Amino acid sequence: MEILAVLLGLLASLGGGAGYLADQTARQLLLDQLDRAEVLEVRIQSQPNYRLLNGQADRLLIAGRGLYRAPFPRIELLELETDPVAIDPSFFQGAPLRLARPLQAAVRVLVREEDLNAALNKPEVLRQFQDIRADLPFGGAGKEARRFDLRQPRVEFSDPSRIQLSALLVEKDGGTEQKDSVPLTRAVEVVFNTGIRVEEGRSLKLENPEFVIGSVRVPDEISAAFLGGLNEVLDLQELEEIGILMRVLSLEIEPDQLQVIGFVRVEGLERTSSR
Repeated sequence: MEILAVLLGLLASLGGGAGYLADQTARQLLLDQLDRAEVLEVRIQSQPNYRLLNGQADRLLIAGRGLYRAPFPRIELLELETDPVAIDPSFFQGAPLRLARPLQAAVRVLVREEDLNAALNKPEVLRQFQDIRADLPFGGAGKEARRFDLRQPRVEFSDPSRIQLSALLVEKDGGTEQKDSVPLTRAVEVVFNTGIRVEEGRSLKLENPEFVIGSVRVPDEISAAFLGGLNEVLDLQELEEIGILMRVLSLEIEPDQLQVIGFVRVEGLERTSSR
């Protein structure tokens, strides 16, 4: 979701020209913030065009496919449309870039299952799945909580209302992670099915998780680790640290992909930073 932060860079192009020139300048600014983009189109609409010279536009339209910025998931589809845009015209006399009024936009994002799984397995995110302390029901009585890592986390979108998550649960021995050659008794696959919803428009929450190894229910600490990993790659609170408020209005699970429809509000530019 952090990819929406680059919207701010488009505003600086509004005074650079009109029509096609402004569109291409804005598109290049956005491309400069990405690692990869398969398709990207940007339109700045303003009637009449000379209003762009005062930092005003009727709307910005962005449509992209195959957008990627590490370490976040590749975005299969991004559609974004703003309300009217206005930046402080003193910017064109050398002043810092500021919004004359808050910027609002509607956004639609599609993330494919395989791209989300690739992001979940990046080193930055795998930290959420490490050193989990839990007392497994089949570990024997009188033992202290043991330490585990979850390896190869994976999400599968197979049902409109529920998702399946799986991983390899690996016990840590004496504070040292076991190698790939650990006995089967110390490395088992865990699978669970759960509903998922957005809480307060910005964080994910699992609903009615069915989480077992064989027929034995797994402790909440392990499901919490999964939730932490998902929230890491779909982090909206990080946007707030740079002055962008985003709220998810709709989260829909579709075959092999996740669709998010949301609302973005940018109050100001003072806290934003360049890449």
